[in-house]
Amino acid sequence: MSNDVSNRLTRIDFTGTLKEPAQLDGATQQHQPLQDTKKETHPPLSKKISKVIKGGPKALGLPQVSENAQGSHSCIVRYESPWDTYRRTISCIIAGKVIIATHHSNPSRVIAIREYQKRDADKMVELYSHLKHENILSARECFMDERSMFALVDDLPLTLEHLVGCRTFYPSECELASMLWQTGYLLMCKTLNGACYLSENGWEHQSMICQCILLGLDGAIKIANLESCERRSPSQTQSKHIKSLAGIAMELMQKYIKDNGMVGVDDLGRWPVDSAAFGFLLAISTATSMEALKEHSLFINKNRSRGRLVLLARTVMLSAKICYSHDT
Repeated sequence: MSNDVSNRLTRIDFTGTLKEPAQLDGATQQHQPLQDTKKETHPPLSKKISKVIKGGPKALGLPQVSENAQGSHSCIVRYESPWDTYRRTISCIIAGKVIIATHHSNPSRVIAIREYQKRDADKMVELYSHLKHENILSARECFMDERSMFALVDDLPLTLEHLVGCRTFYPSECELASMLWQTGYLLMCKTLNGACYLSENGWEHQSMICQCILLGLDGAIKIANLESCERRSPSQTQSKHIKSLAGIAMELMQKYIKDNGMVGVDDLGRWPVDSAAFGFLLAISTATSMEALKEHSLFINKNRSRGRLVLLARTVMLSAKICYSHDT
Protein backbone atom coordinates (compact mmCIF):
# COMPACT_ATOMS: atom_id res chain seq x y z
CA MET A 1 0.00 0.00 0.00
CA SER A 2 2.78 2.34 0.84
CA ASN A 3 4.35 1.70 -2.54
CA ASP A 4 1.14 2.71 -4.35
CA VAL A 5 0.98 5.94 -2.43
CA SER A 6 4.61 6.76 -3.20
CA ASN A 7 4.05 6.13 -6.90
CA ARG A 8 1.13 8.52 -6.98
CA LEU A 9 3.27 11.14 -5.30
CA THR A 10 6.16 10.80 -7.71
CA ARG A 11 7.27 14.19 -9.13
CA ILE A 12 9.09 14.80 -12.41
CA ASP A 13 11.33 17.83 -12.80
CA PHE A 14 10.61 19.18 -16.36
CA THR A 15 12.61 22.34 -15.71
CA GLY A 16 15.79 20.37 -15.79
CA THR A 17 15.18 18.81 -19.19
CA LEU A 18 13.85 21.85 -21.13
CA LYS A 19 16.24 24.62 -22.13
CA GLU A 20 15.67 28.19 -23.01
CA PRO A 21 16.21 29.20 -26.68
CA ALA A 22 19.50 30.80 -25.73
CA GLN A 23 20.70 27.44 -24.31
CA LEU A 24 20.10 25.40 -27.48
CA ASP A 25 23.16 23.64 -28.86
CA GLY A 26 25.19 25.09 -31.70
CA ALA A 27 23.88 22.65 -34.32
CA THR A 28 20.38 23.96 -33.87
CA GLN A 29 21.45 27.60 -33.92
CA GLN A 30 23.23 27.18 -37.26
CA HIS A 31 19.89 27.05 -39.11
CA GLN A 32 18.69 30.41 -37.84
CA PRO A 33 20.72 32.64 -40.24
CA LEU A 34 19.29 30.74 -43.25
CA GLN A 35 15.77 31.64 -42.18
CA ASP A 36 16.71 35.31 -41.84
CA THR A 37 18.33 35.27 -45.31
CA LYS A 38 15.16 33.94 -46.94
CA LYS A 39 13.09 36.65 -45.37
CA GLU A 40 15.41 39.34 -46.69
CA THR A 41 15.05 38.19 -50.33
CA HIS A 42 11.49 39.58 -50.44
CA PRO A 43 11.51 43.37 -50.07
CA PRO A 44 8.54 45.07 -48.49
CA LEU A 45 5.71 45.93 -50.85
CA SER A 46 6.23 49.59 -50.12
CA LYS A 47 9.69 49.40 -51.71
CA LYS A 48 8.63 47.84 -55.03
CA ILE A 49 9.32 49.94 -58.14
CA SER A 50 6.16 51.31 -59.70
CA LYS A 51 5.57 52.53 -63.28
CA VAL A 52 5.82 56.29 -63.68
CA ILE A 53 3.47 57.86 -66.24
CA LYS A 54 4.34 61.35 -67.38
CA GLY A 55 2.00 63.95 -68.77
CA GLY A 56 -1.47 65.07 -67.86
CA PRO A 57 -4.30 62.79 -66.76
CA LYS A 58 -5.54 60.47 -69.50
CA ALA A 59 -9.17 60.52 -70.50
CA LEU A 60 -10.93 57.19 -70.56
CA GLY A 61 -11.32 56.08 -74.17
CA LEU A 62 -14.64 54.38 -74.82
CA PRO A 63 -15.19 52.33 -77.99
CA GLN A 64 -17.47 53.98 -80.51
CA VAL A 65 -19.42 51.07 -82.01
CA SER A 66 -22.40 51.12 -84.31
CA GLU A 67 -25.12 48.69 -83.30
CA ASN A 68 -26.51 48.57 -86.82
CA ALA A 69 -23.28 47.83 -88.68
CA GLN A 70 -22.60 44.22 -89.45
CA GLY A 71 -19.08 43.14 -88.64
CA SER A 72 -18.32 46.44 -86.93
CA HIS A 73 -15.29 46.72 -84.68
CA SER A 74 -14.51 49.08 -81.86
CA CYS A 75 -12.46 52.20 -82.48
CA ILE A 76 -11.13 53.65 -79.24
CA VAL A 77 -11.57 57.41 -79.02
CA ARG A 78 -9.45 59.39 -76.58
CA TYR A 79 -10.30 63.01 -75.82
CA GLU A 80 -6.73 64.21 -75.53
CA SER A 81 -3.82 65.21 -77.72
CA PRO A 82 -1.83 62.37 -79.30
CA TRP A 83 1.33 64.39 -78.69
CA ASP A 84 1.12 63.64 -74.98
CA THR A 85 2.05 60.07 -75.92
CA TYR A 86 3.78 60.36 -79.29
CA ARG A 87 6.35 62.68 -80.87
CA ARG A 88 6.14 64.06 -84.42
CA THR A 89 9.12 63.20 -86.61
CA ILE A 90 8.21 63.43 -90.31
CA SER A 91 5.22 64.74 -92.26
CA CYS A 92 4.59 63.63 -95.84
CA ILE A 93 1.86 63.37 -98.46
CA ILE A 94 0.84 59.74 -99.08
CA ALA A 95 -2.84 59.58 -100.02
CA GLY A 96 -3.28 62.69 -97.90
CA LYS A 97 -1.16 64.11 -95.13
CA VAL A 98 0.37 61.49 -92.84
CA ILE A 99 2.56 62.08 -89.79
CA ILE A 100 5.22 59.53 -88.88
CA ALA A 101 5.62 59.56 -85.10
CA THR A 102 7.42 57.67 -82.35
CA HIS A 103 6.38 56.76 -78.83
CA HIS A 104 7.88 59.00 -76.13
CA SER A 105 8.93 56.11 -73.89
CA ASN A 106 9.67 53.63 -76.71
CA PRO A 107 11.34 55.38 -79.68
CA SER A 108 11.58 52.11 -81.61
CA ARG A 109 7.79 52.08 -81.93
CA VAL A 110 7.05 53.98 -85.15
CA ILE A 111 3.44 54.67 -86.14
CA ALA A 112 1.46 56.55 -88.79
CA ILE A 113 -1.03 59.22 -87.73
CA ARG A 114 -3.50 60.95 -90.05
CA GLU A 115 -5.00 64.31 -89.14
CA TYR A 116 -8.57 65.32 -90.02
CA GLN A 117 -10.52 68.51 -89.60
CA LYS A 118 -12.80 68.68 -86.58
CA ARG A 119 -15.91 68.97 -88.76
CA ASP A 120 -15.16 65.51 -90.21
CA ALA A 121 -14.55 63.89 -86.82
CA ASP A 122 -17.96 62.24 -86.38
CA LYS A 123 -17.93 60.83 -89.91
CA MET A 124 -14.39 59.48 -89.59
CA VAL A 125 -15.13 57.78 -86.27
CA GLU A 126 -18.19 56.19 -87.85
CA LEU A 127 -16.20 54.99 -90.87
CA TYR A 128 -13.33 53.60 -88.82
CA SER A 129 -15.78 51.93 -86.43
CA HIS A 130 -18.03 50.38 -89.08
CA LEU A 131 -15.72 49.40 -91.92
CA LYS A 132 -13.58 46.31 -91.43
CA HIS A 133 -11.98 45.11 -94.64
CA GLU A 134 -8.46 44.13 -95.67
CA ASN A 135 -8.57 46.60 -98.57
CA ILE A 136 -9.86 49.61 -96.59
CA LEU A 137 -7.60 51.79 -94.43
CA SER A 138 -8.29 51.07 -90.75
CA ALA A 139 -7.55 52.86 -87.47
CA ARG A 140 -6.79 51.41 -84.04
CA GLU A 141 -7.26 54.60 -82.02
CA CYS A 142 -8.54 58.12 -82.54
CA PHE A 143 -7.60 61.25 -80.60
CA MET A 144 -9.67 64.41 -80.27
CA ASP A 145 -8.39 67.79 -79.24
CA GLU A 146 -9.91 71.27 -79.54
CA ARG A 147 -9.05 71.72 -83.22
CA SER A 148 -8.47 68.37 -84.93
CA MET A 149 -9.02 64.65 -84.94
CA PHE A 150 -6.09 62.24 -85.25
CA ALA A 151 -6.21 58.56 -86.18
CA LEU A 152 -3.54 55.88 -85.64
CA VAL A 153 -3.77 54.10 -88.99
CA ASP A 154 -2.13 51.34 -91.03
CA ASP A 155 1.36 52.37 -92.10
CA LEU A 156 1.62 51.91 -95.88
CA PRO A 157 4.40 54.01 -97.45
CA LEU A 158 3.34 53.99 -101.12
CA THR A 159 0.38 54.61 -103.41
CA LEU A 160 -0.53 53.31 -106.83
CA GLU A 161 0.46 56.73 -108.12
CA HIS A 162 4.05 55.88 -107.24
CA LEU A 163 3.71 52.71 -109.32
CA VAL A 164 2.33 54.66 -112.28
CA GLY A 165 5.18 57.16 -112.00
CA CYS A 166 7.82 54.44 -111.88
CA ARG A 167 9.01 55.03 -115.46
CA THR A 168 12.24 53.11 -114.93
CA PHE A 169 10.35 49.92 -114.16
CA TYR A 170 10.65 48.73 -117.75
CA PRO A 171 13.52 46.23 -118.04
CA SER A 172 12.04 45.03 -121.31
CA GLU A 173 8.68 45.09 -123.01
CA CYS A 174 8.20 41.36 -122.49
CA GLU A 175 9.11 41.49 -118.79
CA LEU A 176 6.85 44.48 -118.25
CA ALA A 177 3.91 42.69 -119.87
CA SER A 178 4.60 39.64 -117.69
CA MET A 179 4.77 41.76 -114.53
CA LEU A 180 1.56 43.62 -115.32
CA TRP A 181 -0.11 40.34 -116.23
CA GLN A 182 0.73 38.85 -112.83
CA THR A 183 0.37 41.94 -110.65
CA GLY A 184 -1.69 44.53 -112.49
CA TYR A 185 -4.70 42.22 -112.40
CA LEU A 186 -4.23 41.66 -108.70
CA LEU A 187 -4.08 45.38 -108.01
CA MET A 188 -7.30 46.01 -109.91
CA CYS A 189 -8.97 43.06 -108.22
CA LYS A 190 -8.10 44.27 -104.73
CA THR A 191 -9.28 47.80 -105.54
CA LEU A 192 -12.52 46.42 -106.93
CA ASN A 193 -12.95 44.31 -103.81
CA GLY A 194 -12.62 47.33 -101.52
CA ALA A 195 -14.89 49.50 -103.68
CA CYS A 196 -17.60 46.83 -103.65
CA TYR A 197 -17.36 46.66 -99.87
CA LEU A 198 -17.88 50.42 -99.59
CA SER A 199 -20.96 50.24 -101.83
CA GLU A 200 -22.42 47.31 -99.90
CA ASN A 201 -22.10 49.31 -96.67
CA GLY A 202 -23.82 52.40 -98.07
CA TRP A 203 -20.77 54.51 -98.90
CA GLU A 204 -19.37 55.89 -102.14
CA HIS A 205 -15.80 57.16 -102.51
CA GLN A 206 -15.77 60.48 -104.37
CA SER A 207 -12.08 60.35 -105.32
CA MET A 208 -11.14 56.83 -106.40
CA ILE A 209 -7.84 57.50 -108.16
CA CYS A 210 -4.39 55.92 -107.98
CA GLN A 211 -3.24 58.73 -105.70
CA CYS A 212 -5.75 57.64 -103.03
CA ILE A 213 -4.96 53.91 -103.03
CA LEU A 214 -2.18 52.76 -100.70
CA LEU A 215 0.42 50.09 -101.43
CA GLY A 216 2.31 48.42 -98.58
CA LEU A 217 5.72 46.78 -98.69
CA ASP A 218 3.97 43.51 -97.84
CA GLY A 219 1.84 43.86 -100.97
CA ALA A 220 -1.28 45.10 -99.19
CA ILE A 221 -3.65 47.35 -101.15
CA LYS A 222 -5.91 49.72 -99.16
CA ILE A 223 -8.31 52.48 -100.18
CA ALA A 224 -7.51 55.67 -98.27
CA ASN A 225 -8.79 59.27 -98.22
CA LEU A 226 -11.94 58.01 -96.51
CA GLU A 227 -12.94 61.59 -95.74
CA SER A 228 -13.98 61.69 -99.42
CA CYS A 229 -16.66 59.04 -98.80
CA GLU A 230 -20.30 60.08 -98.91
CA ARG A 231 -23.50 58.25 -98.06
CA ARG A 232 -25.31 56.60 -100.95
CA SER A 233 -28.79 55.07 -101.15
CA PRO A 234 -29.23 51.39 -102.11
CA SER A 235 -31.03 52.45 -105.29
CA GLN A 236 -28.24 54.78 -106.39
CA THR A 237 -26.19 53.64 -109.38
CA GLN A 238 -22.52 52.73 -109.06
CA SER A 239 -21.53 54.58 -112.21
CA LYS A 240 -19.03 56.82 -110.39
CA HIS A 241 -17.14 53.86 -108.93
CA ILE A 242 -17.16 52.09 -112.29
CA LYS A 243 -15.81 55.14 -114.09
CA SER A 244 -13.09 55.55 -111.46
CA LEU A 245 -12.08 51.92 -111.81
CA ALA A 246 -11.63 52.41 -115.57
CA GLY A 247 -9.16 55.23 -114.94
CA ILE A 248 -7.21 53.13 -112.42
CA ALA A 249 -7.01 50.20 -114.84
CA MET A 250 -5.77 52.35 -117.73
CA GLU A 251 -3.10 54.02 -115.60
CA LEU A 252 -1.82 50.65 -114.37
CA MET A 253 -1.76 49.23 -117.89
CA GLN A 254 -0.28 52.16 -119.85
CA LYS A 255 0.63 54.89 -117.30
CA TYR A 256 -2.02 57.39 -118.48
CA ILE A 257 -5.76 57.85 -119.07
CA LYS A 258 -7.18 58.36 -122.54
CA ASP A 259 -8.68 61.73 -123.40
CA ASN A 260 -12.38 62.58 -123.80
CA GLY A 261 -13.52 59.88 -121.39
CA MET A 262 -12.55 57.07 -123.76
CA VAL A 263 -11.86 53.66 -122.20
CA GLY A 264 -9.11 51.54 -123.72
CA VAL A 265 -5.38 51.21 -124.35
CA ASP A 266 -3.26 52.42 -127.23
CA ASP A 267 -0.56 49.74 -127.16
CA LEU A 268 -2.36 46.72 -128.61
CA GLY A 269 0.95 44.93 -128.88
CA ARG A 270 1.20 44.87 -125.09
CA TRP A 271 -2.52 44.29 -124.51
CA PRO A 272 -4.04 42.47 -127.52
CA VAL A 273 -7.77 42.79 -128.18
CA ASP A 274 -8.25 39.13 -127.28
CA SER A 275 -6.56 39.49 -123.86
CA ALA A 276 -8.52 39.33 -120.63
CA ALA A 277 -7.27 42.80 -119.64
CA PHE A 278 -8.56 44.41 -122.85
CA GLY A 279 -11.85 42.57 -122.41
CA PHE A 280 -12.07 43.90 -118.86
CA LEU A 281 -11.83 47.48 -120.11
CA LEU A 282 -14.63 46.79 -122.59
CA ALA A 283 -16.73 45.32 -119.77
CA ILE A 284 -16.20 48.47 -117.69
CA SER A 285 -17.61 50.65 -120.47
CA THR A 286 -20.93 48.77 -120.37
CA ALA A 287 -21.10 47.61 -116.72
CA THR A 288 -23.96 48.69 -114.47
CA SER A 289 -22.68 47.26 -111.17
CA MET A 290 -19.37 46.56 -109.44
CA GLU A 291 -20.52 43.06 -108.51
CA ALA A 292 -20.79 42.06 -112.17
CA LEU A 293 -17.18 43.12 -112.80
CA LYS A 294 -15.93 40.84 -110.02
CA GLU A 295 -17.13 37.86 -112.07
CA HIS A 296 -15.12 38.84 -115.15
CA SER A 297 -12.70 36.26 -116.55
CA LEU A 298 -9.81 38.59 -115.69
CA PHE A 299 -10.16 37.59 -112.04
CA ILE A 300 -11.01 33.91 -112.47
CA ASN A 301 -8.31 31.47 -111.34
CA LYS A 302 -5.84 34.29 -110.66
CA ASN A 303 -3.54 34.23 -107.65
CA ARG A 304 -4.74 37.18 -105.56
CA SER A 305 -2.24 36.75 -102.72
CA ARG A 306 -0.67 40.01 -101.58
CA GLY A 307 2.66 38.17 -101.57
CA ARG A 308 2.71 38.46 -105.35
CA LEU A 309 3.18 42.22 -104.97
CA VAL A 310 6.09 42.24 -102.51
CA LEU A 311 8.80 42.47 -105.17
CA LEU A 312 6.81 45.07 -107.09
CA ALA A 313 6.38 47.21 -103.97
CA ARG A 314 10.07 47.01 -103.13
CA THR A 315 11.03 48.07 -106.67
CA VAL A 316 8.62 51.01 -106.55
CA MET A 317 9.98 52.04 -103.15
CA LEU A 318 13.50 52.31 -104.55
CA SER A 319 12.44 54.69 -107.32
CA ALA A 320 9.55 56.60 -105.71
CA LYS A 321 9.87 60.30 -104.97
CA ILE A 322 8.12 61.21 -101.72
CA CYS A 323 8.06 64.81 -100.46
CA TYR A 324 8.45 65.11 -96.71
CA SER A 325 9.41 67.56 -94.00
CA HIS A 326 10.99 67.11 -90.59
CA ASP A 327 8.88 68.16 -87.62
CA THR A 328 10.63 69.81 -84.72
